[in-house]
Amino acid sequence: MVEQNRKRSAERNLVHCLQCHKPQENLPVHLARVCMKKSTPEERLDEVQKAKASSREWLRKNRTWNYKQLCELLPDRRSRITMVKELLRRGFFIMNQPEESEMVLDPEGDSTTVDDVTFANTVTTPTTPRDPQTISSVRMQMKGAGLHDKFPARAKLLMGFKKYLVESRRLPNWQQEVENVSRFLRYLQPTGSEPSLDFLSKRTETQDFLKALQRTDMSAASILTYVKSMKRFLEYLSLRLDIQKRDPQLRSNCESYTNMLMTLRKTVCKTHEDKTCDTRLDEAFCIKDCQKILKVAKPDFLRIHENLLSGQEVSNTEKTLYRYYCEALLVFRHMQRPGAVEGFTDADWVERIAQGDRVVIGIRKDKSASMQIALTQGEEACFQLYYKQIRPKNIGLKKFCQSFFTSTSGEAVHTVTQDMNRLHEMYKLAPFRSYDVRKAVGTAAQKLPVHQHEAVNYYLAHSTDTNRNPQPQDIVDAAMLLESLEGTSSGDDTSLAELSAAGTNNEQHTSRKDFSAFLSKFPVSLEGQPPTKKRRVDSGFPEDRVFYDKWRAAQCTQREQYLLSHFTHRKPSASKVARLIAQEGWKSNYPKPEEIERLWKPAPTDTIEADEVIKKCVSEQGWTGLAVKDFGAEEGLGVVATRPFSKGDIVCDYHGKVIRAAEGMTKLEGLQDKARHLFFFFKAGQRDLCIDAQTGCDCHPNTDTVGRRIKCCFKKPNLEPLHCVMKVNGEDKDVILFKALQDISIDTQLKFYSGVIRKSFLGLDLDWLDE
Repeated sequence: MVEQNRKRSAERNLVHCLQCHKPQENLPVHLARVCMKKSTPEERLDEVQKAKASSREWLRKNRTWNYKQLCELLPDRRSRITMVKELLRRGFFIMNQPEESEMVLDPEGDSTTVDDVTFANTVTTPTTPRDPQTISSVRMQMKGAGLHDKFPARAKLLMGFKKYLVESRRLPNWQQEVENVSRFLRYLQPTGSEPSLDFLSKRTETQDFLKALQRTDMSAASILTYVKSMKRFLEYLSLRLDIQKRDPQLRSNCESYTNMLMTLRKTVCKTHEDKTCDTRLDEAFCIKDCQKILKVAKPDFLRIHENLLSGQEVSNTEKTLYRYYCEALLVFRHMQRPGAVEGFTDADWVERIAQGDRVVIGIRKDKSASMQIALTQGEEACFQLYYKQIRPKNIGLKKFCQSFFTSTSGEAVHTVTQDMNRLHEMYKLAPFRSYDVRKAVGTAAQKLPVHQHEAVNYYLAHSTDTNRNPQPQDIVDAAMLLESLEGTSSGDDTSLAELSAAGTNNEQHTSRKDFSAFLSKFPVSLEGQPPTKKRRVDSGFPEDRVFYDKWRAAQCTQREQYLLSHFTHRKPSASKVARLIAQEGWKSNYPKPEEIERLWKPAPTDTIEADEVIKKCVSEQGWTGLAVKDFGAEEGLGVVATRPFSKGDIVCDYHGKVIRAAEGMTKLEGLQDKARHLFFFFKAGQRDLCIDAQTGCDCHPNTDTVGRRIKCCFKKPNLEPLHCVMKVNGEDKDVILFKALQDISIDTQLKFYSGVIRKSFLGLDLDWLDE
């Protein structure tokens, strides 16, 4: 009997208790005696069924692991190999497990290997994922070719680079970047324990390293990470002032090496682009698929177009969307390369030629145009509107830019491909590239006669015939031929025929209420609440959150300007901004105090002149954060800061009686040198004036104002004088304010430089100002 019980106990399946998480041979008895002894039999029976179901589920799904999944969960190779061994010891199964030789840990204790680099890159690219066997093969080939060697992790340059990535760039994958650079430098410098800067002159060896990586069957995306890591390393070197002192040519050498890397990168990019695009084209995309973004974004584009024509306010986001769509017309409707769009200049646009109902761009005498295309009249109207209303505001008066497409900062657009990706992301569409639509056009054009096929190739700049000199009508014919290809979108989907050069409005879109109408119905205010969905729908606006989000963004911007307007005097701290936000009672939709602190800029003169806080400080001489200090018999009294000042802060004013400059010079003649600094000469328009701080002013006759004690010094001043005309006590007065030239710490002596040196003011002898 005892033997039967032992045999039955050995054959019984163990089930874990879900209460105490311990394995039990007889779960019902365990629950009745321990974990659920106060529960009813029905509750215990239900718990037993749950435990058995959980055990079966674990056996079916959770006992088997995939090595690819472990690579994602544990990027660090040492941790991953340790976990694999532990799982195997505990009886788990692991699919796609590496060979036993690949499970050996390096004795030097490095964590990241090319395993991680290759796998991390391949999972983020649209190409077919690479299995661990291929990854291991790449690593073995790298070891055999000497590409896997690294410098010690404690090398000074690498430690500094790691600190730069972690603290300055805040990159989560800093370890991979450091490992890439370490292998790169070790190949260029096979000996030594510390990397040197001699690699900057090793152009041939750099090219050999990239070629050696390609020979190991490493993916192009992984090779690009090596180039990217080296580029970041060069940025770090350019910031090392201590190295620049020893090597004044460091910055120029780094720039030269970076340019060489970017040249080599193009060959790798071409390989990567071909493989990626070939994989995508296996799905047989047609031209219409690639042009879907033009159809989806068209309503918003036309709405912004109408707002620009009618003079309504258009946000920067809408202006950017308008530019994206214009670029998309060239990329997806006229099938131009991103580089050609980036090379499109204002001169190309000005020299466009009208040909029938089309406008031809690119017919120039010097043959330097980046593309030759024929726009419709509707497209010309859109481009002209961008050229006249958006581009000038982007560039401003002080910028010089010849590119037709410019960013909001006034710089030329350098990444049209990235702009197209952002446009697709705005409308949650799968991104297509110029390569996709051009490949689809090439496939569709194969059915055309030879001469028409050649015309299409030339329009797409596929032709290498440099002697060909097409006439404007030839380009128009090629453009119309493109539109007739099989698989293109219908004219109603992507064309802009409803727009004319005169800017006529489309009836279909005038009926749709735009954001300006939304603002008229629901004005933005500092204390207002955004309209609810019911109010928006009842007022005839769409149900989506587009206008709602724009309204909140406009209010947040308004609150941001409101907060900044409170701090024209000095740069605020984050805690001070937080107190102001609490006083206003805002619970949500307000900028972070740290953001206000970052956005603060010194106020312009007209704003300073109207600031009530500064007026009060001038009138009452209530400046804070300053103290008069005796610097000894030779230097005398001076002023030090008792609180930090930020660059642009108004520190105090030079207070005294304002007199004519000639009168001030008369008073100077009978004074000793030590008292001469109490006279401040300045120009106010055509007037030559002087502030007499020795006699004092009528409003503060018995006060030793702090501004008069600040030393005038042309060597390393930290203040600069600023002339303002302010209404103080009901009168317009000339005031000299001292503005911080730099950040000033506590106990720093304050010094200003008036800009007057020797005989530069009224031709009078002021040599004492240089002392």
